[in-house]
Amino acid sequence: MDYLGKHTSLIAVKEGDKVHVKVYYSREGTKRYKTNVYVKNKAQFDKGNKFTKNNSLNPQNFKDDEDKIIKVQGKIERIIQLFFDEHLDKPTAAQLDDLIANYKEESQRNYTFISDYLAEYVEIFEEKNRNSKSVVKAFASAYTQFCQFQNRNYKFNDINEKFLSDLIDYFLLHKPKSTKYDVGKPNHLLSKSQPEQSEFDTNFGMNNNTLLKRLDAFRSFILWAQKMKGINIKYDTVSDALKKVKSEKKIVGYTNIEFAFKKREDLKLLASEEFESIIKDDIYIEHSKGKKLEKGVSKELLVRAKDYFVVSILTANRISDLRNIKRHHIELGKQKAKKTNAEFLLNSNQTIVDLLEKNSYDLNMNDGKYNKCIKVFLRQFFTEYLKKVDRVWVVEWRGEFAQYKEVEYYSLAGSHSGRRSFASILYNEGRYPKRKIMQFTGHSSEREFDKYIQLSPEEDIQEVSDFMNINYN
Repeated sequence: MDYLGKHTSLIAVKEGDKVHVKVYYSREGTKRYKTNVYVKNKAQFDKGNKFTKNNSLNPQNFKDDEDKIIKVQGKIERIIQLFFDEHLDKPTAAQLDDLIANYKEESQRNYTFISDYLAEYVEIFEEKNRNSKSVVKAFASAYTQFCQFQNRNYKFNDINEKFLSDLIDYFLLHKPKSTKYDVGKPNHLLSKSQPEQSEFDTNFGMNNNTLLKRLDAFRSFILWAQKMKGINIKYDTVSDALKKVKSEKKIVGYTNIEFAFKKREDLKLLASEEFESIIKDDIYIEHSKGKKLEKGVSKELLVRAKDYFVVSILTANRISDLRNIKRHHIELGKQKAKKTNAEFLLNSNQTIVDLLEKNSYDLNMNDGKYNKCIKVFLRQFFTEYLKKVDRVWVVEWRGEFAQYKEVEYYSLAGSHSGRRSFASILYNEGRYPKRKIMQFTGHSSEREFDKYIQLSPEEDIQEVSDFMNINYN
């Protein structure tokens, strides 16, 4: 579970001729809690503070012993987190003993504050092995920050239009993008008289699209609290109040253009040996402690990222599935999507095989680095190889306020651009119906699939205009 190790750690303690794995906690004193699990070698355990099968005293019972550790440590972590959500601070070692003694399991729990129920709601998602970046967890984290900002904890009967208005304002404009460092106070330039000429502080807040996802998670949580926990709150009343506040603040979703290759010839140039030969060491910008820092990236890493980006275009793979492509998937021509668990057809031509073999079937970089590398090698591709850089306008809406920016088209690229490019190229070729393309992308509805089809309205207008021209002179 993702929360293991957030507040506690595992240690190995010698007890006579045995080495006992214990859960360690420290704050104004220390505590060590038994797991009744033992290892062979303390020194081996201390190297990584991790329980492994080859160091287990009873390897045949390794899974059961591992579950024991998770259960004990998980319980202690939950207790600490519940205390933190209410008091905005961790308990002392002495307080933790009392909390453990009085702790009630889920079915027995009866809380006071919204944050307590929200912590349990998040646990449900963790126990079901949901995506660690789920909207639910993102909302819970943002809500905790909101309580800290307001310096209070809320109960369900505090939920009214003012609460929802304050929550939305905080999410839009005041929530720090990162909690790892102090970025001070937001410095937005907002004008009620000219709301569409605003400038947002990039260190704070979120746009309307992100906010709407957080509010959807909030509504689902309220429904769960009402139905599963017996909270005396009317979901329809909260939903109507939320709808009214959203309308007053003009919270509506919006779309921007997204990067995608539209022509097969451009893809061939990207994958060419000629372009690869001119790729060079470069830099990308990373934000740290409110400052822009230049980070170096090698040609070797950029080439690997470029190769996998080409594979993602040729296969329509998500980044999670791109990482998991193995030789047997290529031979079978099928793969199971990690996100949906649905099987989809896998393009397995010789170009893909060559690129995967070249990189030993290993992307060998995290998602963040991969996304940064995509922007870097595409910058080199468009500015130094094609010597052609298209610029586009994008908008960010936060309530009634909007910020417009003109940016390089390639700067909008990311790991999902491979799937969009696959769909766009095949669709724009005009040879393949959506149904056939969707067998490769794994989409079950045309509505979702259409998000990946990058059409050019200007081109459509010109084609129709030319066709409907009846001037024969």
